[in-house]
Formats: sequence, C-alpha cells, structure tokens
Amino acid sequence: MRWSWTAGTLALALAGLPIAAPVSATQEPPALPVPGSGSCVEASSVVVAAMSAPQARMAPDLVSSLTRGRGVVVAVIDTGVSDKAPALAGAVWPGGDVVGGGPARDDCLGRGTALAGIVAARPIAGTALAGMAPEATILPVRVVDAAGRLQPQALAAGIGFAVDQRASVILVGSGVAEDSPALRDAVIRATAANSLIVAAATIAGQQSVTAGQTPPVSYPAAYPLVLSVSEAGADLSGQQVDLIAPAAGAYSIGPTGDGHYRVGGPAVAAAYVAGTAALVRSYHPGLRWAQVHERLLSTAEAPAAGTTGPATLDAYAAVAALTSPRPPAAPPRGGAVTMPMPSPGDPAVRAAGIAGSVLLLGGVVLAALIVTVRSVRRRRR
Repeated sequence: MRWSWTAGTLALALAGLPIAAPVSATQEPPALPVPGSGSCVEASSVVVAAMSAPQARMAPDLVSSLTRGRGVVVAVIDTGVSDKAPALAGAVWPGGDVVGGGPARDDCLGRGTALAGIVAARPIAGTALAGMAPEATILPVRVVDAAGRLQPQALAAGIGFAVDQRASVILVGSGVAEDSPALRDAVIRATAANSLIVAAATIAGQQSVTAGQTPPVSYPAAYPLVLSVSEAGADLSGQQVDLIAPAAGAYSIGPTGDGHYRVGGPAVAAAYVAGTAALVRSYHPGLRWAQVHERLLSTAEAPAAGTTGPATLDAYAAVAALTSPRPPAAPPRGGAVTMPMPSPGDPAVRAAGIAGSVLLLGGVVLAALIVTVRSVRRRRR
C-alpha cells in the first residue's frame, strides 16, 4: 500500500507518534446491500477490529486532540438512520420522514445509518472504527422510499426539513438527474440559514456508465452553492466535482448489532467530508458556511504534479490550518484554492526547522507550514 502523506500523518511522523496503519479484518465483512434490493438489512456478524484505510488516512487521533465535533448537528439526507445501532447510541435525533411521514430514526435499507456512522459513530469496545466527528449529533431525514427511489420534490423537502431543524452541515447521500426550481430554492434557503450542503456526485439508483459515455449530472451536487464530492480514484469525466475523499476499503456500521459492512462510493466520500465539516464548525464556530466551504478546498491536498482534477480532503489541515478565509462572493467550483505561502528564504521551511518546530510546538506550527511541506514533497517526486 502506498501512503499519501497528508498534514495529519506527517505531523504524527515528525512528532514521533505512531501512525495507525489500516489492517484488514480476519474475516471480510459483507457488502452493504444496495437500496431497493427488496429486503431490510440484517445485522452483520463480522466486527472489524482495526481502522479502515480511509479512516486511518484522516489521522483521527491527531484530529480528535483538537475537536470531536461537539455541538454540531449533521443532517443525513438519505434512507433514515437507526437509533438502535450501538455506535450511534444517544447520537440520533428523531428526524423526519418526508416520504411517509413521522420520524426517521429507523433504517430498513441501511445506507443512511452507514453514512451516519462515517460521520459520527461513537467509539465502542472491540473496534477502532469510529466516526470523523464522534461527538456530533445526527439528524436523520428520510427522502428515499422503500423501493430505493428518490424524487426531486422529496430531496427539496428533506433539505428544507434539515434547515428547519437548524442542521449546520447537511449531507446528501445521493442526488437526482433532474434540475428543479424547488431543489434550487431549498439549496438557496439552506445557505441563507448558514447551513453547508455536502452532496455526493451520484444519482440514486444509477448503474455503471458505459465507457465513452458522459455520466449524467447529479443535483444538488451540480449547484455552485453545494460542495460536490466524489471518491478518490473514480473516473470523474464530465462530472462537476469540488473535492474527492478516499472511500475504497471503507467499513461502517449497520442498523442493528455491533457488526460492520463494506461500503464505498461517492456517498461514503461525501460522508468523510461532512464529518470533517462538522469538526471545522465545532473548532471554528464563528465561520460562516462559505468560509467552511472555502477552508475545506484551500487546505485539501492538490493533485500530483502533472495531473489535473479535484483536490483530496485533508481533515487535519482543514481543522488546524491557521488561515481563516473570507467568504467568497461565489464559492469556487473544482480544484483547490491557493493558500498564502511563506517566503522561500524562511529557514522555517527547511526540513530540520519543520521537525524541530513540530516537536516544540506540535500541530499548530505544522498547520501554518502545510502548503510549504507539500511543495517540497512534490519537487522531490
């Protein structure tokens, strides 16, 4: 496995702290069934003891030393979220079912619970798997019907419900192929209420796209006011994506029991971004939604030299970076935002200076040098 040195993993190494390497379970957990498979998700009998590869890449031990997401409400707009999942005990509000009415704290299909686990699963004995923001609160919003179908009207109503419940981060697990005035208005209303929308750049029920075909546009991910996310390593041809995050090899919880499932795809990547957004909003409570949007982009790891495409989420940098960007007039679409760089002649940018500073001052100094470290690393490639 080739490690990518994010700010978090670099800080751990320079400080002499152990880096959590992803370790496979003795028995591979089952894949989470696709919504619409016709039956409710049963409890998995496989408990994964170690972190998944995507979770380890986020340097959770380092991030959690700064914040764990306390005080932030994250709406998970998908299939509902089960409050019977042990790792989400006490974390799930009743929420709302905009399709059938009533609360949404149950989840037959399981995907919403899995996404909520990526965002805010609490640590439990027997496993190192935990959410990005394990002290955040989950607001479940069901917009997908029992057959796995999603309509634009339901998605718009779900975003509106999340705004009414004062969710500061709104995670949309899948989108629709149709643009609609109601959905556009819901997004505008959410940003006016200072809610950040993180949406997976995928369409509910979408099958694989044949080579050479342009994938359909996904809404609300295609709207400029929305942070559009896909998974690292995916073919993004023709898609409007702001940020990518690792999702391959991820595990998460199911609606019942202590067991885990294999998960992946743009929705899981978006859940990692939404969890990071919750950390940023908890650690920097004065930031507006557009500033959080900008911060996630400006601190992301740029593509390797000679390549193009969206930048990759860097959770530690997003939380710890010293810059506090001003809200842009219109949030940028696609690609990292340039951060101010120290003077090339500054001795603090030398490797010895970096190591000494980190050992002396910890992650705070490192955050100020994130861009310089990455620049040096790329020149060595």
